Order: sequence, then C-alpha cells, then structure tokens
Amino acid sequence: MLDPVIIGGAVVGLAMGSFGYVLLRFVARPVLGYRRLKKRLTDALAATRRPSALPQETRDALRRMAMALQELVDEGLPAWYALALQRKGEQPKEAVRHLQALVNCREAAAIQRRTAAVAEALRLPPAQPR
Repeated sequence: MLDPVIIGGAVVGLAMGSFGYVLLRFVARPVLGYRRLKKRLTDALAATRRPSALPQETRDALRRMAMALQELVDEGLPAWYALALQRKGEQPKEAVRHLQALVNCREAAAIQRRTAAVAEALRLPPAQPR
C-alpha cells in the first residue's frame, strides 16, 4: 500500500522539477544567452575599431552574431526582459540593423560610424585601447 507521504513527496518533487525546468528554459537561458552574446559582440567590435577594412572572418562572425541576436530578440527573450532592456535604453533590434549594415561596409569611416551605432544601441562600454 502506498503511503500518502510518499505520494505527496513525489507530487511536490515533480512540481518543483517542472518549475525549475520552466524557469531555466524560458528565463535563465535566454537572459544569460543575451548577456553572453553581448559580451561576444563587445569583443568583436573592439577588433573593428582599427581603421582598416574588416577581414572576411570578422564579417562572418558579425553576421552570425547579428542573426543570433535577431533570433533571440524575436523568439527567445521574455517580454519582461525586453521591457527592462527598453527601460535601460538598449535597442537590440536597432543594433541588428546596424550590424547587418556594418558587415557590408568597406570604408573605414563607415565602419567606425556603424560600430559606434551598434555600441550605442546596446549601450556597450567604451573600447579599451590595446
């Protein structure tokens, strides 16, 4: 015969596990992914601050990051986090637009303008001189 305490413990454990999964899958993972992507963009944009044309591998990396950011903004970020970003002045959709234009820039001045626009849209810290 099953003890009601065991059944209650199993139900509580199942409920807590389900809550933990939902919390991790729909809150923690997208938010941490956004922060990780923002850090990668900071590092990649620091490399574009040189006054020369972008190498093809940098263009490819920026293109992939723009696609990842667009996907995250469209489908991944919780609505409350998108509102919090808006309140902080971050505009990831605008950053995607500037990133896509940056990938196609050939002139140093245009690269600098687009890099600054992306940094402003994501409120990235100023680049540290190397």
